[in-house]
Amino acid sequence: MRRALAICLVVAAAPAARAESDAASGPSCLRALDALGVQYRKAKRRGIDVGVEVRGPLGGIEYHSYDGKQPLVIDCSLAFSLARAGELLRAHGVERVTFSSAYQRRNIRGTSRPSRHSYGLAIDVHTFTFDGGERVAAVKLDYEQGLGEDGNCMGEPLTELGALLRAVDCQVTHSGLFRIVLTPDYDGDHYNHFHLEALPWRERSDRDPSAHLDAAWSALDRIPASR
Repeated sequence: MRRALAICLVVAAAPAARAESDAASGPSCLRALDALGVQYRKAKRRGIDVGVEVRGPLGGIEYHSYDGKQPLVIDCSLAFSLARAGELLRAHGVERVTFSSAYQRRNIRGTSRPSRHSYGLAIDVHTFTFDGGERVAAVKLDYEQGLGEDGNCMGEPLTELGALLRAVDCQVTHSGLFRIVLTPDYDGDHYNHFHLEALPWRERSDRDPSAHLDAAWSALDRIPASR
């Protein structure tokens, strides 16, 4: 009888402990956004742990939907990653980003498994605008595939816009801010965008909004040993 009662108490306590943990992850992530100066409002969406609607730039970078009509609604953890990555984009003169498929309920193509877009943890980035809007680097047109082998992340891009996209790819990939970064090099489904995907906040170890992004900066210095 005592054993059965103990089991019941453990089972009953587990959901409560998890709820407390999940509840704590929300304010913690939102506080991190506050520290980064992100303007947002809470947005409750099915599947998103801590949803936010971004109301201003992320790390100094403006995000606009591909059709110009959709608000940027994502999980707080992805907003944190994008805000931190703003430091990297600004260094290359990027001012604005065009995206599609941020929060979107769907399965991974060809499977029955939900895409990370379903949880607000992924965003597809198509273009980068810089120099006061004078120039636009489009992943579909300007990304140069097959670069960055033999330890040289940058490789040897043939165009200035190709070099910009390659540098962005190198830095966000090595920054540790994203669980996965997929580019046109991955497969044909990504021919026109970068897929940036963050870990859920409760799984992250990089929660410090002021931590240095040393790995991202050193990624551009990696060259083959033979050179």
